[in-house]
Amino acid sequence: MRPLATWLLVGALLILGLLAARDALHSAGSPAPPTITEDTIKAAGGPPEIPGRTALVSQLKEIGADGVLYVTDAACRRFILRLPTLTWTTGRELPGSDCGLWARQPSDADSGLAARQVNADTIEVISGGWSFGFEGVSPAFKPDGILTFVRDGRLREWSGRCPETTRKVVFEGLHDVGRCDRPVAGAPHNVREVAWLSVRDYAVVAGPDGATSLEVVRDRRMERLFNSVGARMGALEASPSGRYVVVRLDGTLTLFRTDASRALRPLPANDELARSITWSRDERLAALATDSAVAIFPSGAAGRAVRIPLSVSAVQWR
Repeated sequence: MRPLATWLLVGALLILGLLAARDALHSAGSPAPPTITEDTIKAAGGPPEIPGRTALVSQLKEIGADGVLYVTDAACRRFILRLPTLTWTTGRELPGSDCGLWARQPSDADSGLAARQVNADTIEVISGGWSFGFEGVSPAFKPDGILTFVRDGRLREWSGRCPETTRKVVFEGLHDVGRCDRPVAGAPHNVREVAWLSVRDYAVVAGPDGATSLEVVRDRRMERLFNSVGARMGALEASPSGRYVVVRLDGTLTLFRTDASRALRPLPANDELARSITWSRDERLAALATDSAVAIFPSGAAGRAVRIPLSVSAVQWR
C-alpha cells in the first residue's frame, strides 16, 4: 500500500494538469487581449487619417486654398486642419463640446459675448461665468457685436441707446454696458430669422407658414431674393462680408448671392445632406461639409470642387 504522501503528490499533479488543460482550451477558443499602449490611447482621441492626401494637396494648391479649417465631428470633437497641406495642427481634440450650437463664439465677438437658442422660445447669452436668458428666437450678432433677435415676428436688438425710464440689463462682456431690447427701425414684419450682411444691412426669412420668402434689406429698402411656396425655409446664415447667404429649403442647403441678378447658386453636395458651410477670408472659396466629405470650391462661379474625405458635422474657415 502506497504511503499517504505519495497519494497526496499524485492528487496535486492531477489538479495541476486539469488547470493547465482548462487554460489551454480558453486560449484556443478566444484571441489574446490586445495590448493597450499610450500610442493606442492617443490615436483613439486624435484626428482621422486623410486618404489620398498627396493628390488632394496638389489640387488645393491649384485653386489657392489656404488658412485653417476648424472641424467638428459627429461626436463633438474639434480639430484644426491646415490648408493646403492638410496637416492637423492639433494632435488631440480642442476643449469644448458646443457642436456649433452657439450663434457666435466669445473669441470672435467684439463684445465678448456668445448666444444660443436654448429651446423653442428662449435665448441664452453668456460671457465667462455670466449668463442671461430672455424670450426670442434667431440670435444673431451684427459685425460690431450688437446682439439681435426675433420676437413675435419683429426684429429687435439689445441696444445701448436706451431712454432713461427703460429697464436695462447690464451685459457683462468685455465692456459692461447697460442695454435694453428695442425694435430695429425699418425692419419688415413677420420675420422668422435674420443674418447680418453689414452693420446696417441684413437678410431675413419672413412670411407665414407655407409662403416664406428670403429678403435682403439695404438702407431700409427691401429686395426679394427667393419666394418659397409650400416649402419650409430656415437655418439662414451669411458669409463674413455679406456677399452670400445660405438657407435650407425643405432640408436642402441652398446658396444665394446677395448682389447678383441670378442669385441662386448650386452647391457641390453630390446628393448628400449638406451639414455646414463656411468661407475663406476673401470669400473667393467656400467649404461645404456633407455626409462623406468636406468640399472646397469657388464661391462665385462654377468650378471643380476638391473633396476631402472627412465626415464632419460643422466646419469653420479662419
